[in-house]
This record gives sequence, C-alpha cells and structure tokens, in this order.
Amino acid sequence: MYLGLTLVQAAKRRAAAGWCVALSCLMLLVVCVCGAASAQDARSLRQSLTGQMANDGRTRSAPPVARFTSDRGASFVFDRSQRNPLIQFDGENEVWALTPTPGPMGDVIFKNDMGEPVLKATRWGGMILFSRDRPTGDPVAMIGNADAFEPGHISPSQLFQHLVRTSKRVSGSLKRLVPFDADVEVPESGYLFADAASITADAMIELSTTREGRKLLEPVQEVRLIEGRPPGARIEGNRLVVKLDLNRGWSGRPSSRRVVKLLSGK
Repeated sequence: MYLGLTLVQAAKRRAAAGWCVALSCLMLLVVCVCGAASAQDARSLRQSLTGQMANDGRTRSAPPVARFTSDRGASFVFDRSQRNPLIQFDGENEVWALTPTPGPMGDVIFKNDMGEPVLKATRWGGMILFSRDRPTGDPVAMIGNADAFEPGHISPSQLFQHLVRTSKRVSGSLKRLVPFDADVEVPESGYLFADAASITADAMIELSTTREGRKLLEPVQEVRLIEGRPPGARIEGNRLVVKLDLNRGWSGRPSSRRVVKLLSGK
C-alpha cells in the first residue's frame, strides 16, 4: 500500500513538472512573438516615415541627398552631404542652412539660423517636418533621390546685372528707388552674393505687402552686401548692410527670416 502511494505521488510530480516545462515553453514563445511584433512595428514605423524598403524586405536609410514629401503635400530637398545640412522647399528659391542639435530620446533636430526647428530625424529612422501651421510636426516620406546643392559661378558683370534686377524688384514693390551694391573681393564668391541679394529682396518684398511693413522699410534707402564675420544684417543710417562669411558657404549668409526680423524690430 505504501509503495502504491509512493508510485502515484511520483507520477503526479512528473506530471506537474511536465506542465511547468510546457508552461515555461509557452511563455517563452509568447515573449518571442511579442518581441518579433514589436520589432515589426518599429520596422513598419521606419518604413512609413522614410518610405523606403530594399528588395529583400529590409529597411534602408535615406541617401545623403533626397526628396521628401509630407502628408500635407509639402515637398522639399534635404541635403546632408554638406558641412551644414541644407533644405529647399519646392516653389521657393531660398536654400536654408540648418544646424543639427541633439534632441530627446536620441532624436536629432535641425534648426534654422533663428533657432527654430525645421526637421527632426527620429531614432526610428523617420523624419518630421515642422512649420508655422503645424508646430507639432508632420511625418514625411522619401520619394526619390536629388542632386546636392552646389554654388554656381557668375562673372562680375553677371553679378552686376543681377543686382540691377534685384533693385528693380524691390524698387517696384516700394514705389521708390532702392539700389543694391556688393563689395566683392573674391570673384569666385559672386554666386553667394547674388543669392544673398535675392534673399534680402524677398524679405523686403514680403514686408512691403502690408502698410506696417512699408512703414518699417521707410528708413532703408539702399542695400549693401559685404564680406565679414559673423554673418548677419544690420541697419547703418539709411543703409541695410548684409554681411556674408564666405568660408561657410550657404550657411554664411542670413536667411530671409533673419532679415525680416531685423527690419521689423522683433
């Protein structure tokens, strides 16, 4: 009788041990499945943000220069091949120089020369675009490759003609003569001076669309572009002076947003 009870108890112990092993295996399987699902969710998030997947199903990162579009239809070229990343929105002439700064959770935030966030590269591999209408940001997807931004070359005579045309644009908007002049010591930098002149003109024309803006522009009788450090803009008497740091390339001139801020006194 005692031997029979011992055999029954042993059988029960073996059965319980078997159930424990089975339960442990089941829990391990659930953990693995959940982990795989989480990894798949992360991959899906990266794919939805970057819009890229290799032929073998693996997500690949965006190239240094690529074209992106947001859910709201804003398209732009983002160039990370430069010392300072550059961005240009479709339909706009201005190339914006950005500065990468570390963000929370391993993100990288790209800001303009006003310190305003423009793009965010998430740790998942996606990109978020910020704007005045969408300060919380919109996810963007890569839609194709693009060419890197490279300064062109213009001759001194071409720069002079560009300054004349730029002056006509601003003068026509303000209904008075506003000459543009450039103090160019390095001929190879003519393209950057021409670009800075266009950006300054765009800022002035933007301000001139309102009565308050035209009043703010009344003291400005001429615009002069010079070389110097750091890049920026200032008012000297009745002259708007725009300073360029040629060693910094595209990021060596103030953006139109900075010029507007200077002229508006904000």
